[in-house]
Amino acid sequence: MQYRIQLDTKNQLFVAIDAHDQNHFGTGRTIEQAIHNLKATSKAA
Repeated sequence: MQYRIQLDTKNQLFVAIDAHDQNHFGTGRTIEQAIHNLKATSKAA
């Protein structure tokens, strides 16, 4: 899976966004959590 990382400075959260579908993303307090949440939602879909 390819993804990009953003930092939401207002909420202090990292956002991992699917490179092929910007509507598919995961958030977390760490980059690792954001990536984990992104991958977890792709398995549920």
